[in-house]
Amino acid sequence: MNRFLLGDENVEIAHFDLTEAVTAAELGEAASRMGCFYVSHPLFPVSRCEEALHDARTFFDSPAEDKKKLAIERSPHFRGYNEMHNDRDWREQIHFGREEPACGSGPAYARLRGPNLWPSDPAWRQRLLTLLDDLERVGREVLPALAMGLCSANEEPYLLLKLIHYQVPPGGVPRSGVAPHVDFSWITLLLQDDAGGLEARTPEGMWLDVPPVAGALVVNVGEILQFASGGRYLATPHRVVSGSGRSRVSMPFFLNPGLGTTIKGNRSVPRGRPLFYGEHVHRVFSGSEEEPFVFGDAEWKRKGLGVWCSSCVK
Repeated sequence: MNRFLLGDENVEIAHFDLTEAVTAAELGEAASRMGCFYVSHPLFPVSRCEEALHDARTFFDSPAEDKKKLAIERSPHFRGYNEMHNDRDWREQIHFGREEPACGSGPAYARLRGPNLWPSDPAWRQRLLTLLDDLERVGREVLPALAMGLCSANEEPYLLLKLIHYQVPPGGVPRSGVAPHVDFSWITLLLQDDAGGLEARTPEGMWLDVPPVAGALVVNVGEILQFASGGRYLATPHRVVSGSGRSRVSMPFFLNPGLGTTIKGNRSVPRGRPLFYGEHVHRVFSGSEEEPFVFGDAEWKRKGLGVWCSSCVK
């Protein structure tokens, strides 16, 4: 296991090679101490990571009219392309999920299931679907070591993969590419190119660079795991600062509970260190929630109803 010392000698992001013996205790310590870490996995050597990032950049380099044919507004399942140019975001992105037939009935969240909108290249589509499968496999290896019985290995998780292009802002002046937030997931796996700009916040409130590491995925703990673990594991506040003169491509993969899964808080687990709350971070939860919830209901509230932050979107 390698460690990257960032900022000062007391702050480090662990790097685990999953071809070697890695214990649940080691992963758990990293998740509770910092909320993010790196993993290397045989499914993702440097060449595979570069291929995936190349495919993402190929999509973003395609003509604007081709991208807009895949506009997320055309998908009843909240998949597709959109642009975000505002005070907190400066990027374009496209969403993909598990490829499956649309669900014709059931609760509101059943509308989140269905097919994706695809570019015309069938080989590109197949590589993307294989990437989804392989990221799910890695996530299913990492999550059980952290969840320790909090989630079922037999459920079909709800998956989301985003391809994100953080564009160079006007004038090249550094600005927010995405505002500080935590992910609403069990865990998030991230592929990023070598442009830099990703920062994570320690529990004490220090922002640290999370530099790209060739052949490694960043793992972020999500809000759902923090809730289910009773705060033992910390959802990682993170942001992207754009303005280096280069655009940036990243590919976050969100491993979530099944849509129909009920998530319970676990107050019997010792809490992690207290969180720093001196700065707004977009969160689904306010921090006081204790009642069980159905993941699909919460996800539909975010996507179908547009209520994605407990503080700034009511």
